[in-house]
Amino acid sequence: MKSSVDRWLLLILLLGGLLLLTHLGNGRLWQDEAETGVLAKNILRFGYPRAFDGVNRLNPNPILSLGYGEAWTYHPWLSFYTAALFFFLFGAGTAVARLPFALMGLGAILLTYRTVRQITQSVPLARWTSALLTLSVPFLLHMRQCRYYAPSVLFSLWAVWAYWRLLAGKKRAVWELGAALVLLFHFNHGVFLPVVLSLVVHARFQPDRKIFGAALLKTAAFVLPLTFPFFFFLQAGQHHHGALSWTEVRHHTEFYFRQINHFVFPVTFWLPLLLLWRPNATLLFGPPGSRGRSAFRFVGLFLMINLLFLIFVPTQRHFRYLVYLLPFFLLLQALFLRDLFQQRRRLGAAVLLLMTFTDLHYVAPSFFSRKPARPRVLLWEFTQELTHPYRGPVDGIVELLQREGKPGETVKIPYDDPAILFYTSLNIESIPRPEDFLRPTKPEWIIPRRDWVPEEFFRSGYFSEIRSSYREIVLDVPDIPWQNRPDPGYHKFRTDLSAPPVRVFRKR
Repeated sequence: MKSSVDRWLLLILLLGGLLLLTHLGNGRLWQDEAETGVLAKNILRFGYPRAFDGVNRLNPNPILSLGYGEAWTYHPWLSFYTAALFFFLFGAGTAVARLPFALMGLGAILLTYRTVRQITQSVPLARWTSALLTLSVPFLLHMRQCRYYAPSVLFSLWAVWAYWRLLAGKKRAVWELGAALVLLFHFNHGVFLPVVLSLVVHARFQPDRKIFGAALLKTAAFVLPLTFPFFFFLQAGQHHHGALSWTEVRHHTEFYFRQINHFVFPVTFWLPLLLLWRPNATLLFGPPGSRGRSAFRFVGLFLMINLLFLIFVPTQRHFRYLVYLLPFFLLLQALFLRDLFQQRRRLGAAVLLLMTFTDLHYVAPSFFSRKPARPRVLLWEFTQELTHPYRGPVDGIVELLQREGKPGETVKIPYDDPAILFYTSLNIESIPRPEDFLRPTKPEWIIPRRDWVPEEFFRSGYFSEIRSSYREIVLDVPDIPWQNRPDPGYHKFRTDLSAPPVRVFRKR
C-alpha cells in the first residue's frame, strides 16, 4: 500500500526543525523579546499581562498608555500567555521563551506546504515553496524570536488555507476559518485587518456569492464578538498614522520595496531574467479559468492589499511587518523557479544553485537603493550563529548584575531595561525619554549606552561627577545599539568585535 505521506515534506520539516530549534538560547533576549518575557512572567504572578509590578513599570514611555489594572494594551495578549505557559511548564529562560514560537515557525512550514497544495492543487509547487521558506534566513531569524512574528505567519496561513477549503465547499471550513482569524487577531491584530480585507475583497468576485456569502456571514458571526470589543480595549488606533503625508507614504513605499527586493523576492533580478526567458503565461500560470490562474490571481490580490495596508496604515515601518507575507512571495518565486527549471533546465539549475547557496541575486541594483549592496551568503552566516556562541551588550550587562547586584539596588539604563527586569531582581530607574537620562540622579548602577543617550551627556558635569564617585567597569561585550534584532539588514550572526565595549558605572 502506497504511503500518503510526502517524503519530501518530511525531509523539509526535518531540516526546518534543525534550523529553527538548534541553539535557541544563543544570545539573551533583546528589548522586544524581553518585553514579551517580562509580561509572561507577570502573568504567572498577577494572572494577566500587567505592565507595572508595584515597583517597575515596563516601558515607561508616556505615549504607551495602559489599561485598567495597569494592563498592557499595546499588543494583543496571546503571545504573552503562550510564553507564560512554557515558563510555567519548563521555567523562565532564554531558550524556553523562544521555543513555542520556533515550534510555530515549524508549523508555518508545514502549513505553507498544505496551503500552497490547497490553492494550486500542485504538489511540486507546495514542495518548492516550503523548501524556499525553510531556507529563507529572514524567516528563520524571526521564527526564533520570543515575539508575535511566528504566530502571525502561522495563523494567516491557516486563515488562507481554511478560506480555500470554504471555497471548495468543505462544511467544517466555516469554523476552521473562524478559529484561525480569532487566533490571528489575539496574536497580531495588525495582521488580522489586512488579511480579513483581502479575503472579503476576493469573496466579492466569486460567482456563487449567495451560498458563499452565507458561509462567510456564519464565520463573521463567530469572529466579531471575539475580536471587535478588543479593538477598543487594546487601543488599536495608537499604531496607525496620526497625520498621513505623501512624503511618509513615499518613504514607506521605498523602504518596503528595498526590503522585498533585497531579502524576499528580488524584483530587479527576476525582471531582466523574465525578459530573457520570456515564459508562456499559459504554461506558467495555467490556462484562463484554470485553478492555477485563480490561485495566482488570489495571491496577487492578497499581496497587493496587504502591502497597501503596510504603506498607508501603520506609523512605523519594519521588516518584521512583512514576515507573514514571505510564504506568498516565495510561492511566486517557486513558480518561476519550477517553470524555468522545466523549460530551460541548465539556466534553471544555475538560478536554483545561485538562490540556494549565495545571495548574489539580491545584489542586483534597485531603483530605490541608497548605497550598493555587498554580496553576502546569509545561509552560511546563519549556520555560523547556530555553531558559535554570540555575545551582545545584554549578555555582559546581565552577567555582571547577576554576579554583583544586590536586591533593592537600582539600575539607570536608557535601553534594554526589559532585559534587566527579565533576568534580574533589580529595580529600574524610569527614563521615559532619552533626554531624561541627563537628570543628575545617583542610583547604584549607571549604564550609559552610547547609542541611546544624548551626546551632551558625555560632556556634562553630571558625567564628570559619575566618573569621580563611581567605579568604572569595562565589559567584554560590544556597545552596539541592539542585543540582536532579527532584521536581516542589521542582524549580527557573530559577536561584533569592532564596536567599543560597554562601560558600566558602579557606585562606590
